[in-house]
Amino acid sequence: PVVGVIYLPVLDELYTASRGAGAFLNGKPLPLIRPPALTSPTSLSQCALVSEHGSGRSQEIMSSRLGSFTRLLTDKQHGGSCLQNLRVTGGASPDLSLVAKGSAELYWECGAHAWDFAAGVVIVTESGGAVFDGAGWWGSNIPESERVPRPLNIWNRKIVAVRYIPDLPGKPGSGREIQKQLAKELLDIVEDIDYPPDGTQ
Repeated sequence: PVVGVIYLPVLDELYTASRGAGAFLNGKPLPLIRPPALTSPTSLSQCALVSEHGSGRSQEIMSSRLGSFTRLLTDKQHGGSCLQNLRVTGGASPDLSLVAKGSAELYWECGAHAWDFAAGVVIVTESGGAVFDGAGWWGSNIPESERVPRPLNIWNRKIVAVRYIPDLPGKPGSGREIQKQLAKELLDIVEDIDYPPDGTQ
């Protein structure tokens, strides 16, 4: 996608972006919230995650999704990531708007459709955020050396988005590396859910 527009009428928030031209909320450049580089999160325990329960409600899908949420929220002493908090707003568009604004660090979902998040992808990336494929690695036999966040395939219905992270002083590109690090930490602890890609049904 090259252009994205999301309007949240209850909040009267209009998010707009086009590739190479930046992202805006009611005409103000995004992200609105820009913490200093030294206070940026470096682990999930410092992050707010937005996600959804999805439309697939089979016992198998819900067990997988709730297992991922449980591991994300469980403290590190018991094998979890001790996520700071989990938010559910009701849809991919408001979720991605929070990431673009800087009000949440991450968004993860399996099962959303391309039309649910295409506009948000442009808005997040133009605000300095990053998007990746959201297929989790928990319980898989993928070797550690291959557990690297992959580029988003918008048709695969699996997405991770990470907010803008500024570079550390004297370390150009470090913000992008922290984004990848946070995405990897998330994907390590969430389980993939098999959904047919858009355009195949």
